[in-house]
Amino acid sequence: MLLFVTVALTVVAIVAARFALRIDALRDQARTLQSYADARLAANSARAQVLYWLSTRPIGLASAGFVDEQPLPLDGRRLQTAEGAIVQLQDERGLLSLNVLDREGLANVLLGLGARADQLASLMDVVEDYADIDNLRRLNGAEAQDYSALGLPPPRNGWLLSVDELAAMPGWQSEPALRAKLSPWVGIRRDKLFNPNTAPLNLLKSIWPKVSNEQWDLFETLRKNAPFFDAAAATAATGIPFGGEHLLFHASNVQRLQVWAPGLPQALEYNLLILPTGNAAPWLIHEVRQTDRPDSNNATSAVANPVAKFPVPSQAIARSGSSRPLDP
Repeated sequence: MLLFVTVALTVVAIVAARFALRIDALRDQARTLQSYADARLAANSARAQVLYWLSTRPIGLASAGFVDEQPLPLDGRRLQTAEGAIVQLQDERGLLSLNVLDREGLANVLLGLGARADQLASLMDVVEDYADIDNLRRLNGAEAQDYSALGLPPPRNGWLLSVDELAAMPGWQSEPALRAKLSPWVGIRRDKLFNPNTAPLNLLKSIWPKVSNEQWDLFETLRKNAPFFDAAAATAATGIPFGGEHLLFHASNVQRLQVWAPGLPQALEYNLLILPTGNAAPWLIHEVRQTDRPDSNNATSAVANPVAKFPVPSQAIARSGSSRPLDP
């Protein structure tokens, strides 16, 4: 009888221990799911704050906001919301357009990213053939028969809808490293206009490679204190030879928003078109992509030391004169 009781107690103890381990595992899983849900909530809240801000405030040279509030910068700075989410908002006019190429600027950028000089004409002709509406092949481009020979779907023969479409083009398909480095610097706006006020500094250095680092440091300091109104003012202050009809020192209504919150494995990137007269909402989200979270190699640092706090809305946004934007 003693042996039977001993065995029974041992079995009960083993079963109880297994149940305890199972319950601990379920608790850990619940905590993980709760953390993920909280992170998604914070990220969604951050996206809603940005959409509300962009839909209700005028867009200026490099930011959006009223004169009596801290503006929302549109130059890719990292901001932290009250809920702990990290947002980065990039004016697409501060990026090069793939739909209407600045061939000289893009050539300088591609060379700086490691492309060979003998690749440049082909890479750019392929993009232009992909986007135009005809079937006439440029000298170094590609049309439907070239795609078919490589086993690729035919070109769109229309505007690019995503930067990721580069991966489906001859020449570009075999250059994943080049595409990855170029992707943050290009967009799909349907015009050639370019805003140096909101462009990433390294992109500017690549477009104008002959300008000294000292001049770019000065430009960076000045534009963050007070964005430039036009090319003449920027050139007079820095000596950088800004020129060309495609330069417009004013932000656009096409924005790229990246949102991440602690607990999410990746950030979400939204390509936005601000449409005050839109049928369903004053904005259009025409693409959502997963991207690396901010400072993915040191995400804790990104949360602990954000560049700035997300701006607080003004309490008097409707008063007279409030429609004039204030740039940082």
